[in-house]
Amino acid sequence: MYYRLEANPAVNLVRVKPLPPACSTPQQSQPWTEVVAHRQRGVLRKFSPPPFNLSNRYSVLADSNVADPAHAIPLPPQHRSAEQSRPTAPPPKPPAPRRVARERPRHPPSSTRPVGVLVGSSMVRHVTLPRSETWCLPVARVEDVQTRVPEVVEQHPTASTIVVHVGSNDIRLQQSEKLKSDFTSLIQTILATGKKCIVSGPIPSACFSDMQFSRIRQLHAWLVGHCSRERVPFVDNFGSFWRRRSLFARDGRHLNRAGASLLASNLELALEAHHTPR
Repeated sequence: MYYRLEANPAVNLVRVKPLPPACSTPQQSQPWTEVVAHRQRGVLRKFSPPPFNLSNRYSVLADSNVADPAHAIPLPPQHRSAEQSRPTAPPPKPPAPRRVARERPRHPPSSTRPVGVLVGSSMVRHVTLPRSETWCLPVARVEDVQTRVPEVVEQHPTASTIVVHVGSNDIRLQQSEKLKSDFTSLIQTILATGKKCIVSGPIPSACFSDMQFSRIRQLHAWLVGHCSRERVPFVDNFGSFWRRRSLFARDGRHLNRAGASLLASNLELALEAHHTPR
């Protein structure tokens, strides 16, 4: 049996009526059947936004002529031109004053001439004493300092005391008797010039081997006795630097800033105690 559909869009109803059979045999007519038609899913309705009014709030300000620009109302950033919105560059900084390095005079004035001279190896490189000059002779031995004593006395005639710190480089030669003889000659050479002599004791380096440590300890003990017999002031540095790795540089042989400051304090005390003003 076949049916014919008739839709009524007003009430969303569909009337179904059977179609006549294909054969020629007469049959009774079938009644109409009403079927409720459902709406098709998935169809979205178009949404239109509510209308809103557009207006220019600054149209009144644009039409008015302001006589005094000091009382003009500033425009917001979005309405400013490119030149008005561009940030102003800060004023240029004044040039820095030129620094000129001041050369140190070879012979200071009489009022500031040194009263003492420190002569030694590279261990005294960063050691400074008040009213004193420092002569640093890298890799110097005792006999090297002895040969420079006349030059030191000639360049610093006002100095009354000469402090010597040397001997660490002689330890590597392993010639103890020669080292003692060189120290004796050095002290006699300084005293022969009419200057006072102060001997700064050796410093036990942090990287010394057992043999080097034993030899520098023997040198320290001999210098204590020899300076006492010759009545020469002796500065004991052995106890101040023994087992204190923080006072040495990375190589373990030279002093850093802290070690140089400690050595300077020891020498300054000895220099003040034995200095006699002329």
